[in-house]
Amino acid sequence: MNDFVQPLRSGRILVMDGAMGTELQRLHASPESIHSSYVTASADVLLTNTFQTHDPTRLHAEWRVAIRAAREAKPRFLVAGVGPVPNLTPSLASAILAECRDTDGVVLETWTSFVELEIFAKARPSDLPMLVSFTFLHDGLATFAGASPGECARVAEQHGAIAIGANCGKDIDMDDMRRIVERYRSTCALPIFVRPNAGTPRNGVYPRSPTTMAAQLPALLDAGVTMIGGCCGTTPEHIRAFREVVDRYAER
Repeated sequence: MNDFVQPLRSGRILVMDGAMGTELQRLHASPESIHSSYVTASADVLLTNTFQTHDPTRLHAEWRVAIRAAREAKPRFLVAGVGPVPNLTPSLASAILAECRDTDGVVLETWTSFVELEIFAKARPSDLPMLVSFTFLHDGLATFAGASPGECARVAEQHGAIAIGANCGKDIDMDDMRRIVERYRSTCALPIFVRPNAGTPRNGVYPRSPTTMAAQLPALLDAGVTMIGGCCGTTPEHIRAFREVVDRYAER
């Protein structure tokens, strides 16, 4: 494994990959080819295709396949993606985290539950970096449980997260993401990352183009984002456009 923590704290902006699920639907391609497309688009960080991979009866086999598929793309960093887990128990959290040991860290993504975060935090091996990415509602910028970005930042920091992020979110736009970042930054000193959607789909089409999203990226970087990627509807073309903005921003 690489040392993911030091680059994340270095101040250099890292670029994550974009969506996997919507790319599988759009292209009917293999996860391997999609991972490779993101690396070709200059993503520094890939997420494993394991967002809903938590069935105890198939856990080991499915995680091995997912990690191998991502490793074949030869990413600089590989982070295990874990979505919300229904009926989470400490033993299931431990089993999932054991599968993450061959990655550079684990990100709890599209997160809302402080209780489940605590379960994962207690089960986490001390040498496995943990990131937490919350999802918020557009109205009020609160989670489904009613927690504010500031509350999320405090709880993530208390539970040993090395970075806090935001991803997905119905009707959450780039300006909403900026405001979430500002509230995170005013509450904690953790590195901050975001993975915005390419808008809310209308008739199956995501409205925000790579150019549109990239044009709004500097405001997020000014707000203090140290890692940027994409969630639903984003593509390798979005990530390539993000990389161009990040590289220009670093040269200022």
